[in-house]
Order: sequence, then C-alpha cells, then structure tokens
Amino acid sequence: MNQLLQTVLTLMQSYWPWLLGAGILLGILILMRWIFSRRSTRDVQSRHVEKETIGGVFGALTPALAAQIPESEQESRDFGQLLRRAGLYDPTSRDSIYALRFVLLFIPIVITLILAIIVPRQFSFVVLIAGGFVAAGLSVTPRIYVYIRQQQRVREIRHGLADMMDMLSMCISGGLPIGASLVHVARNLTSYPALAQEIHILKRQADVGSLQHALSDFSSRVDIPEVRQLTSLLSRGDQLGTQLSRSLHEQSDHFRATRKQVATMQANRAPIKLIFPLVLCFAPSALILLMAPALLDVQDFVRNSEDYLGQSQLVEQIEQLDQQARIEIGGARTGETLDEDTRDFTLGQ
Repeated sequence: MNQLLQTVLTLMQSYWPWLLGAGILLGILILMRWIFSRRSTRDVQSRHVEKETIGGVFGALTPALAAQIPESEQESRDFGQLLRRAGLYDPTSRDSIYALRFVLLFIPIVITLILAIIVPRQFSFVVLIAGGFVAAGLSVTPRIYVYIRQQQRVREIRHGLADMMDMLSMCISGGLPIGASLVHVARNLTSYPALAQEIHILKRQADVGSLQHALSDFSSRVDIPEVRQLTSLLSRGDQLGTQLSRSLHEQSDHFRATRKQVATMQANRAPIKLIFPLVLCFAPSALILLMAPALLDVQDFVRNSEDYLGQSQLVEQIEQLDQQARIEIGGARTGETLDEDTRDFTLGQ
C-alpha cells in the first residue's frame, strides 16, 4: 500500500502541470455548458419584457471583453442573422458570445505559456503547439454552438409548419381572425416550442405595427423556403381578403409530401453513404482474411528458397574443399611414387 501511494505521489509530482492544465480546461468546459444551459432555460417572454439593461455572461465586463475580437461590418451582419435564426434574441447575446470567445482564447494561451516554462525544455515546443491548437479550438466553440443551435431550430420549425398550418386553417375556418388564430396556435403548439416562440413574436409585431411587416420580418428571421411560402400566402390573403382555410390546408399537404420525398431521397442515399464505412472498416479485415493465407504461403516459399540456397552454397563449398583435399592428397602420393622409382633406378645403376 505504501509503495502504491509513493508511486502515485511520484507520478503526480512528475505530471502535475499536465493534470493542472486538464483540470482548468475541464472547469472551463463545465462553466461554459452551465452558462449556456442556464440561458437556454430562461423564459422568453420575461426576458424580452423585464431584461432591458446591458449585461452579459461576465456582467459589466462583457462589452469590453467582446471588443477584443475584431470583425467587419459584413461579418457583424451575418453573425446577427445567425443569432436571430438560432433564437438568441437577447440584446447581450452577441457580446456574450464574443466575450466567451476571447476568454476561451486568452486563458488557454496563458496556461500554455506557464506550462512551457515549467515543463522540461525538450517538451516546451510540443506544449506550445498543443496549447495553440487547444486555444484555437476553444475560441471557435461558442460560434459552433450557435451554428448547431440554428440548425436544430430551423429543423424544428420546418417539421412543425405543416401542423401549424392545419391548426391555423381550422381556426380561420371556424371564424377566428388571423390575430386570434395565431395566438391560439402559439398557445397550443407545445410540440414545437421554437415555432411557437416565432408565432408569439409575429403576433406582437403585428399588434405593434402591421401584419405585413411582421410577416416580412418572420421570413427574414427564419429564412427557409417553407416560411417564405407561408408568409406569402398569409400576406396575399390579408391584402386580398381571400379564403385562407383551403389554401393553408393544401399548402400543409404539400409540405408533408415534400418532407416525404426528402425522407425517401435520404433513404436512397443511405446505401451510397454506407460504402465509405464498409470500405474503411470492413474491407481491410476482409482483405486480411482473404490474402493472409496466400501471403503466408509466399513467405514460406521465400524462406524455404533462402534456406535451400544457403544449403546449396554450403554443399558446394564442402565439395570444393573435398576436391582440393583430394587433389593435394593425390599429388602427394604421386610425388612419393616418383621418388621411390628414382631411388630404385639409382640403386640399380
């Protein structure tokens, strides 16, 4: 047990800068998630009626922190439109997003510099590169959140338009005016809260100004073809006084048929999209199963060939040595025979 504690303490002393950086990063992510979840659960009506003071995520420091990230006029207009489509109508939403971007960029850079000083010199360059990537990734996280929220909100509004138009058609056919019909629909459209919020805004703008202006602003806020068709239909009915009930019912049927066609098209694309995971995941394993036996046979053949060549060379060397030995032995015997003959011939003489 003592050895385990000593090992843990040694590891903590060696890697405490990394653990500190990971803890700070985790704390930043938890804080950001808590802030956005808190802001998303606020009541929309009370937010527009009661909250008129300038503030934000960091209070009075929010505008100053947001001003540290520069942007052009075109970027400002595009981001404002993105915030509206995401349903972030709070006047402080823009400053809060930019302040969070600056904080999430500045804090990781400071932590990276501190870690680069603390860690050994051979790891400083790696820490700087990793910290730069982490800071860049965290700085764009709030904007990615806004974009994802906008996509989800537009998808929810698109899915709820057909039901909304059916409810609106029934209200108008029952004798209610357009304003009262919109209030009734927004109150009972609980399955699509984003669309209900937009209808509430549409009704309040129509009460303050005119229905034409409210419909125009509604189409610019959401900016999808289905909403433009709906606003055009309501605007034409309000101007010409035509019967809207039948037109709304037909348009809702058209929206449902369009959604069915889109779903069918996505289902037809699914087999093509499955090709990529099949190729990347299943094809290598299938190739291994199919080609492994042949590759093993080739490897055995090459290994046996090398062994055979080595044995052949060894046999040849042994044969060459044997021949040389035989030649030497044969030469020695021939010389001895010649010496004996010469000696006998000399003695005979």
